[in-house]
Amino acid sequence: MTKFKLYFDKDEETKWLNQMSQEGWAMTGFFMGFYSFGKCEPGKYEYQIDFGDRFGTVSNEYREFMRESDIEIVQNWGFWIILRRVASDQPFELYTDVDSALEHYKKIRNMFKVCFIVELLCTLFELVAATQGFYIGYAFVLLLIALLIVLINAITKQNETIALLEERKTGIRPEYSRKNISMLIPCGLLVNGCALMIQESVSAPIRNTVQIVAIVLMLAGLYLTFKNRKE
Repeated sequence: MTKFKLYFDKDEETKWLNQMSQEGWAMTGFFMGFYSFGKCEPGKYEYQIDFGDRFGTVSNEYREFMRESDIEIVQNWGFWIILRRVASDQPFELYTDVDSALEHYKKIRNMFKVCFIVELLCTLFELVAATQGFYIGYAFVLLLIALLIVLINAITKQNETIALLEERKTGIRPEYSRKNISMLIPCGLLVNGCALMIQESVSAPIRNTVQIVAIVLMLAGLYLTFKNRKE
């Protein structure tokens, strides 16, 4: 079985993989958002996701340590390492002390920040190209802005996790923002970007309907975002 999902929160992804295992589906592979699953005894495996120091690979020492701990490396994708082991009475945790967990989530936050800067530069480049007469560039600008919003939310989530860990360590609650941007906004941007891409190949009524849907999504997203910030 294959499922398509996009996660920017490794804790939510871990929870989902463990839920799939409980339902009798063991993850066997991953490629660009497509997860492969094979049948297994319900709850046979437990999953965790680690963040490595190397892109697309792991060191021999890391691989050997996991092997000695009876942990299988299911997939290495970019910096993400998806791990599993046979379920036991002991919790499957990679970082049991606060300091190591803090370092782990700060590394993830830094990665998202770098991605944000790269995507921002790409957005500016596409915007310049669009102003030179390449109208399709506006479609890519909308798609990139949607991704920037997703990355902002991902950074906000890491900030929240780091703040909770620092509170556990010091007993002092640090100031941080919990306010995410509604995902309806990037959804609307994606729909609008797709409408621009296909505007030459579809009739005006279809194009206008798609753009109206995009506007409704973005307006609803703005409303939910401002409502959330006032609460």
